[in-house]
Amino acid sequence: MTTVRLALIIAIVTTPATSWAQDEALTTRVMTAVRAALAPGLPFPDSDADGALPVAANTTSLWMVRPLQPGDRTIEVLANPLNEVHQARATRAMAQIKQSITAAQRRADAQYERAVAEAKRTGRSQDVDGVSLSDEGLAGARIDAESHVTVEVLFNQPSYRFEIASSLEPSPARQLSVPGAVSVIGVPANVFRGEKDSEQFCEAEFQVYLGQVAAPEVHRRDDERYEVTAGATPSVNGNSLSAIVIRLRGNDALMADLLRKGNWGVLLELLK
Repeated sequence: MTTVRLALIIAIVTTPATSWAQDEALTTRVMTAVRAALAPGLPFPDSDADGALPVAANTTSLWMVRPLQPGDRTIEVLANPLNEVHQARATRAMAQIKQSITAAQRRADAQYERAVAEAKRTGRSQDVDGVSLSDEGLAGARIDAESHVTVEVLFNQPSYRFEIASSLEPSPARQLSVPGAVSVIGVPANVFRGEKDSEQFCEAEFQVYLGQVAAPEVHRRDDERYEVTAGATPSVNGNSLSAIVIRLRGNDALMADLLRKGNWGVLLELLK
């Protein structure tokens, strides 16, 4: 085997592993920096690995943060189920959910009786909707949204694209500016019309654009559907960082607190 062929085989075998290692190293570096940037607004205990309970059975903290695992590109902040404030909120929500399900059961029973009567009259059967998880109603969706914040981190992409179902158009969040950011896009929690004209809940959202990325553009696709897009300059090599986009969804008050208190200089330094 010639030296040239041997070198080529070595390159083919080692390049994917090297590239993967570089990607993992960069992901770890970015996620560590994002976690550090958000730290001033997240003075909360870690959760266990499953995100079920806080460490040391903490009851005073409103929130808990799921520890980052290798390869994670999402940070999860969860309501502390041992905290009395969240327990009371969940109890109120469950009462509202129960009312919604009871009303849905009554509608389903009435629909079933009409279908039976129609079948006897015409001999033709009809579909009956029944009761589903969607019948928990807006109360269930609202408590889910208010009980977490998901921080999704994207970086070094040629472009960024997000779809949002909402009755309100995403727009610049001027009251919550982030120093050094290209733009901050926000959508408050709202109710929109979904399938079969049913009411659906849109959780609050913020998007923070940092680095070599164009100002995002918002396009209305159809009724209450929006698309947010932004082009970006690709990184020169796998080890460098050109742009970071952080998408936060969930509890509006906690997200606003994170944006106000965040140490964004940590990420701006990483982008230099």
